[in-house]
Amino acid sequence: MSKYILSILGIIVAGVFIDIIVPSGKINKYIKSIYSIFVVAVLLSPMINFLSKNHDFTIKYKDVELNSKLIEYIHSMKSKSMETDLENYLDAEGFKNIDITLTFSSENNEFKYNSCKISLKNMVIETDKQHINKYEFIKTIVQENTNLSYEEIIIDE
Repeated sequence: MSKYILSILGIIVAGVFIDIIVPSGKINKYIKSIYSIFVVAVLLSPMINFLSKNHDFTIKYKDVELNSKLIEYIHSMKSKSMETDLENYLDAEGFKNIDITLTFSSENNEFKYNSCKISLKNMVIETDKQHINKYEFIKTIVQENTNLSYEEIIIDE
């Protein structure tokens, strides 16, 4: 870095001497053009040195640690968000006041739903949805969104 600064100072000093020594006229224009090429070369020299070297930008994964508490928190927030989304969707479909509780596992930092408990104790069904098989409809919606089997979805009345 100090060589670079010294070369910039040297080119500035050379520019001052060229301006003082060279008389004005046609040759002054050509000398200043050649001087400006040298200035550009000096200013770009660090970039040329950087590009000419082989740089290794790969990440060393052995230096990276996973924060298991953070991952567990993110997974719990994902589960709670899914519960809320399912409740809101079923509410919009005419099945109001359903309480959904999802359980999940986080083995090897892989998120997977284990089961789902659906409480229908406070459920209110809109009049146009009364003739629909509510158990089948609710289980189908939950299964499509969580990839759980029918046996893993438990409905409690």
